Amino acid sequence: MTLENLLGNQTTRHLPSIASQPTPVDYSLPLSAHSSTRIDNLFRMESTFPLFRLPGNVISEVIKYWWINQLFEFSLISTKTKSIVASLGLEADDVRIVISRDIRITVSYRYIVLKLSFYKYSVDARIHLDPNQPIPAYFANYYNWTIQSSSPFSFNNWLDHIKTVFCYHKPPNVAFLPGNERFEMESLKNTFKNVNQLVLTEHHNEFRNREFLEIFKNANELSLARNPFEEACEIQKIFIQNSNDLGFFDDVSLDDMLLVNSERVAFSRPISQKQFNQFLKHWIRGSNPRLQYMVLSIAKIDFVSGEVDLKGIECTEMIEESMEEIREKHKIPDFDMVQIRRKEGTTAVIATKDCSTSIRVRFYVSY
Repeated sequence: MTLENLLGNQTTRHLPSIASQPTPVDYSLPLSAHSSTRIDNLFRMESTFPLFRLPGNVISEVIKYWWINQLFEFSLISTKTKSIVASLGLEADDVRIVISRDIRITVSYRYIVLKLSFYKYSVDARIHLDPNQPIPAYFANYYNWTIQSSSPFSFNNWLDHIKTVFCYHKPPNVAFLPGNERFEMESLKNTFKNVNQLVLTEHHNEFRNREFLEIFKNANELSLARNPFEEACEIQKIFIQNSNDLGFFDDVSLDDMLLVNSERVAFSRPISQKQFNQFLKHWIRGSNPRLQYMVLSIAKIDFVSGEVDLKGIECTEMIEESMEEIREKHKIPDFDMVQIRRKEGTTAVIATKDCSTSIRVRFYVSY
């Protein structure tokens, strides 16, 4: 039984003509990975099932067991179906837009993922992304089937619909991967007014990365694979911004670390024992007032032991119960820990683990 049968003949007029689509869309619902059983089996009948004659709460009970792709297509039939799916309260954990040679929107809800792709079959060397021009969408995680909607959707329409149906109220997270040069910069700027997280990989040219950093300078979270600037003062302007999260995967100096104004920070390149010791002494005296959590590693180049150099820093041993609580909370089962304190009383925990070529460090600030 197809979705058209479930809705009844009186409602199928809202569906676009299947014949007009380049690829037919299958509304069947696989009930398991090992079965080709279709949605017919849910009702054990061959005749039309008039879904819209049921009370709204009953419809919600029926569709809440559908696969996420079927739910999404159902929401596109009419404003009524859109409201019904939204009423399920499926709050997306993440809406991520990845731009490479095409554009993909990934919706993550618990362990379930919906993936849509755009411009997948475009042969244009350069693409002007017009946020208001109708474009087709495809299921990227389901044979790239064309998605049917009751009326032509622009990119903004698709994104707004996703955010409404999956109760997502933040700006999207946007990542630029190799191949994004295909999209005109000005059109990207006009399409993505605000982003929550900006991800830049190391494969872009530095000039384009600098443009992205300027356009999306108000992003709440930043992940930057490489320093695109020649002058140290330029990358430090990025560090002093009031972002919530900062991930930096290039070399970082002590001055860089002390200028970071983010709440959560991750440094990928290992630093020296001396640099980390100096950072801790500055933190005790009051640097990095917004810092809550930091991840880094210390290179085992000029020392053999797996212990962090805490010379000149007053540390407090922690009881096993307190350490076990932190290990469980942050999923670091085999880290050793000590506690330090600022002059004004704020405490922090230094958690370390000795690895083959470095010491992994987690720095937790308690407010």
